[in-house]
Amino acid sequence: MAVTLQNPIIPGMQGGGDSDRLSNLPEHIIQHIFSFLETIDVVRASAVSRKWRYFWVSMPYLDFDIDAFRSKTEESLLIETAIEKFKEFVNWVLLFQDNSIVIRKFSLCCLNILDDYAIHRWITVVAQRKVQELSLDIFSRVPFQLPTCQSLITLRLGFDSLCILKLPTFAGFSRLKSLHLWMVIFIDSSMLGNFISSCPLLENLNIEQSFFCNFKVFEICSTSLKNLIVHSGDEDDPNGVGDGLGNCEIKIACPRLVSLNFVTPSTWNFCFQDVNSLQKVFIYFYHDPKHATAEECRCVLSKILEGLRNVTALKLSMGFFMFLYQEIVIPKFFSTSFNNLKSLTLMVCMNLDKQAIINFLNLSPSLQALTIYFGQCPWSEYLKIPDIAISCLTYHLKMVRLHDFEGRANELELVRFLLKNGQVLQKLSISWLESVKIRRKIIRRIVQLPRSSSNVSLEPNSKMYGIDFFSYEH
Repeated sequence: MAVTLQNPIIPGMQGGGDSDRLSNLPEHIIQHIFSFLETIDVVRASAVSRKWRYFWVSMPYLDFDIDAFRSKTEESLLIETAIEKFKEFVNWVLLFQDNSIVIRKFSLCCLNILDDYAIHRWITVVAQRKVQELSLDIFSRVPFQLPTCQSLITLRLGFDSLCILKLPTFAGFSRLKSLHLWMVIFIDSSMLGNFISSCPLLENLNIEQSFFCNFKVFEICSTSLKNLIVHSGDEDDPNGVGDGLGNCEIKIACPRLVSLNFVTPSTWNFCFQDVNSLQKVFIYFYHDPKHATAEECRCVLSKILEGLRNVTALKLSMGFFMFLYQEIVIPKFFSTSFNNLKSLTLMVCMNLDKQAIINFLNLSPSLQALTIYFGQCPWSEYLKIPDIAISCLTYHLKMVRLHDFEGRANELELVRFLLKNGQVLQKLSISWLESVKIRRKIIRRIVQLPRSSSNVSLEPNSKMYGIDFFSYEH
């Protein structure tokens, strides 16, 4: 599509009739419909109706994607040519749009562009027009300076490859409510903490596939934050950065926090302060405490569990149970009760964690739904679970889901225990590990097990294969 920078009128545009129903809709309705289109398609729509001739000039939603300039009919188009056409189009739209129109959303996807100056210029223009939502998927060769904008409510910033993010040292996001960062390298823990604290309205913070360079303390302190997601990078990062949290203490002090999702492969040192509003939690870490003393394990558990006593939904990784198993030798220390807990999701290794599971159930008197992922164990010593009265099994537990089931002796023993003692159990479903070949034989054993609940429905051949532990919603 050829455009001229001297005239906002699209050459060769054909006038259309004004009587069609879509054209007669109120302008804000048309804007809402067009907000789902990329800007290049909105401009093309100018040829459909006279009423839309200059509609794009006042469009408050701008969406630029460089892939639109490499259509199937232009597969041979050189990337350099596509980049130049893309930059020309973005410049043209921003130049001829009505500058008095507040931009509600500006989306930019140009992972092939290495022109940092052009990107910063475009961001500056939309910031001057009081942009409210900014979504950037970009590539930067140098550390990227986070743009300041007092009007911004939502900011999503992602990079094609790891990029150092330079945070402002002053409060520049007084209206920011949602922040999503992807593939970012943080080089200063205090600067990150200060930035979060300086956003007085921030409610949603999402940091994914990012790396924290040699952090000693990662502190998230906010009086407004409600939802927090932190998924750090892999411990064995091919770029040699590592997730940087191996020797780091995670401090979370957010009195309005409702949902927490924290995934890190290398640290277990969590400290929760003033999180009484917390309802939904997923904590994943992998740390082998085989050289830790029982007292050290107790310290780890008490710091984590004490802050989670009011949650209603909890998901914990196998790393947590490694500490829990070690600490069982002094069970008097494991005394935190989860009186509000309704949903519990666990990844366990049955040769170690069976008693820990029973202890956890005993401390969750109101539990209604239990989901267990069985981890791979190198060996499995059979241990019978004693039939004891557990409050949640007697009065509340209605749903049990078992994933990656192999039918090993300890897994079957857990099934037996739940069926025998689950007096109000309504459903027990099993999804199998794909490598299991003798499912029918195992199913026959399961259906013959005694049950306390006459209403329980067994689904020993659930079709929910390959449900990832990380993505499963508890």
